[in-house]
Amino acid sequence: MSDPSSSSDLRPDLDESINVKDAHGALRGDLAAGREKTVRENGMEAVSLWLVLISAIVVLAAGAVMGQGGSFFGYSELVKEGYMRTPSPVPQDAPKLPIAALSLFQKEGKKVYGACVACHQNSGLGQTGQFPPLAGSEWVLGNTEALSMIIHNGVAGKIEVAGTQYNGNMSAFGANLNAKELAALMTYIRTSWGNDASIVSPSMAANALEISKKRGGSQTSAEELKKSHDKMLPGDILPPDTMLDPETWEPIATEK
Repeated sequence: MSDPSSSSDLRPDLDESINVKDAHGALRGDLAAGREKTVRENGMEAVSLWLVLISAIVVLAAGAVMGQGGSFFGYSELVKEGYMRTPSPVPQDAPKLPIAALSLFQKEGKKVYGACVACHQNSGLGQTGQFPPLAGSEWVLGNTEALSMIIHNGVAGKIEVAGTQYNGNMSAFGANLNAKELAALMTYIRTSWGNDASIVSPSMAANALEISKKRGGSQTSAEELKKSHDKMLPGDILPPDTMLDPETWEPIATEK
């Protein structure tokens, strides 16, 4: 039998008499075994010099082609000298189509009403005991000067709306509104949620701003509204189907 302590016996063995250091040292002269023992991580291998040279040649060739201004590819054949793009069949400055006064004011007024939603709600029904309804309100459907003063100046103290007493404090809302916005807002609430009242024209709203300016701009009250503003605003009267320029809001003559 062979001597288990001999270093010439390189077979794995569980015998404790094997000298591991001597066994590994005997493998150093074996090149194949040495390569097998080498551990390399993927992606860490050295790049071939030939690959580097070929890549450099490709980059230099591409640069030379670009330096020729693209003549290698014949770009000039793709562009016709004196070519001009065909004008669009749709005029770029085509005027916008006219729109009926009621539709225009409702559309724009709904945007302005966004500042009123928190109190009077999207439904126009307000909040019971706190904020009065706009739907069916005599103040909304009645004389426009009183309504314009409420919107533009706010109202304080007791006020009866649709048979219910309210004692709140509505702050001034119209300080940031111009005549068009005020007209649109008033028209919107007078023609929404089942309300059926006349349009408030921009000229009427402009007069409302003047009236408000003369009275000083403080909050109004139910008593003042009934005493001094229970009337219609002066100004141009617009039938609901009057066609308006959507940019200027001026009436447009239609062919009959």
